[in-house]
Amino acid sequence: MQAVVLEDFERLSLQELPPPAEGGVLLRVEACGVCGSDLSVYKGSPAMRARWRPPLVLGHEIAATVLEGPPDWVGRKVAVNPLVACGRCDSCRRGLSNLCPERTNVGFHYRGGFAQQIRLPVEQLYPLPEGLSPWKGALCEPLAVALRAVELAGAALGRRVLVLGGGAIGTLAAWLLHRAGARVEVAERNPLRRAWLEGLEFIARVVEAPQAGYEGVLDCVGSEKTVALSVDLVQPGGKVVLVGLEATLAPLPLQRVVLQEIGLKGAYVFTHDDFTRAVELVPQLPEGLAVVRPFSAYRETFAELIDGRLAQPKAVLVWG
Repeated sequence: MQAVVLEDFERLSLQELPPPAEGGVLLRVEACGVCGSDLSVYKGSPAMRARWRPPLVLGHEIAATVLEGPPDWVGRKVAVNPLVACGRCDSCRRGLSNLCPERTNVGFHYRGGFAQQIRLPVEQLYPLPEGLSPWKGALCEPLAVALRAVELAGAALGRRVLVLGGGAIGTLAAWLLHRAGARVEVAERNPLRRAWLEGLEFIARVVEAPQAGYEGVLDCVGSEKTVALSVDLVQPGGKVVLVGLEATLAPLPLQRVVLQEIGLKGAYVFTHDDFTRAVELVPQLPEGLAVVRPFSAYRETFAELIDGRLAQPKAVLVWG
């Protein structure tokens, strides 16, 4: 079988690998999204170099077909929850599988969806609605991330909310906020991406340099600048949800947080319940939120995403 392998930082190649022999349900990968974390590992960012070493088969935004497994699963189209939690610890018992200290991740600890076939525990599989396009099935994972962030932001109806960063998570969060009744504005610096975002009917306004006065802010970038900017842009008594993780440390305007009672909340990936809800919602996503390409286009796709030359924030690769 074929797989796109990260041989070393900044070096990908298409290789022939033996099919996975054991260790769970056998899946044929239909589509896999390229996540920002995949790009960070590829580039060898300091945070990623500290955690992972090539060779790796990346890819955790996966839609697949079950080839071998329990009889009632064979032939099913499924989305893969890539966060494998222990199910026994205090966090798991409280429904916070995303905070499990024993958690492992598809695409890092397990061979990911940049391979034509993978094996995973059946507990990680969620049946997809009949007739759903594979590229939409691959969006269940990022939609679950956005869903958790939006829910942690609290009530949205009638509120003016800013999303910092018009990437995949920011765009999906904007869609969810709009559905919840918010007036959504998105801040994005890339002019190509800004022009594309302006064509989305669920975004009220796209800005390059937002001004203060929002009732809520979702920081989907997570840089040193955007964390502080989020606090400065929100109204007194407003809430900031930190989603992005570009930086490992960031300065915080503590005086404003305390004196203006700014609520700060971190949002980390998703729980099993979040993923279940994302699978239910994904058929309703608008068309055209991702560029869909064959896996043979992996080199140019990575390059265009890294250089900011794709208008759409998400690329999904499909095995032919």
